Amino acid sequence: MDNAIPITATDSPTCNLAVQLVMVRDGQLLLTRRRDTGFADGDWQAPGGRIKHDEDVLTGVIRESDEEVGVQLCRENVDMVSAVHIRSPLAGTRIVFTFHADTWSGEPYNREPERCSALQWFDFDDIPGAILLSTRAAVDLFLRGEHFGVYGWSQHPSVDG
Repeated sequence: MDNAIPITATDSPTCNLAVQLVMVRDGQLLLTRRRDTGFADGDWQAPGGRIKHDEDVLTGVIRESDEEVGVQLCRENVDMVSAVHIRSPLAGTRIVFTFHADTWSGEPYNREPERCSALQWFDFDDIPGAILLSTRAAVDLFLRGEHFGVYGWSQHPSVDG
């Protein structure tokens, strides 16, 4: 995570770039539960994280998926779902690129037990309330077939708005 690319504008704070993966199997979504990270511990999220300085977003989501849940993705089986620009008082500002895969190699398992307390498949209508905003926003966009969202500014206050 130390190699994350900060994006700056002349009048705005640093904006981190992140990726996440919407993994769907038998109509269910895979989520991981955060643990001992110092941010949103106990909340659920899609596998993902910040991209490194020397990688593009597709390479980043492939790497993060392997690091976090032990699955190998082929570039041709990964589709971009959405880009979400989020502003959060706790997490700062970030742009999250979300990708979708329903084909991968390997069975998902917890490769980071020091940072993740559980992996679980959820029906889309039974996603837990304690979920990261970036994952909630991306899943909502995915289900609506939309590809872009802005959340957390006064004109775009929430996912529910």
